[in-house]
Amino acid sequence: MATKVSVDGVLADATSITNAWTANPDFTLGDITLAKFKAAFNGLDTANAAVETQRTELTGLINDRDDQAVALNELVTRARSGFRAIYGPDSTQYEQAGGTRTSERKRPNRKTNTGAAKS
Repeated sequence: MATKVSVDGVLADATSITNAWTANPDFTLGDITLAKFKAAFNGLDTANAAVETQRTELTGLINDRDDQAVALNELVTRARSGFRAIYGPDSTQYEQAGGTRTSERKRPNRKTNTGAAKS
């Protein structure tokens, strides 16, 4: 048996069962009645609606947080550039602000040409 199920799929299937059960009132399922089935359906439907409401609210909060992160990142970049401009690109202050000092940058390796091209 699957441990994860699609809530929308379950609600759709339960709607079909409810319609079929309502059309056939003599159907029995042990001690489960149509009223109990509908109560379980309504419980899931209500819980699903609450989740969707919270998800919508969470999406708004996440978007606000992300906008604030972008704004702060721009300020961080400007501040780091300021440290570089005031104290220099090889300064301790620039490194403390999160920059990489010029003297600590990796030197590029030049590719050497080994001769004529192969045919």
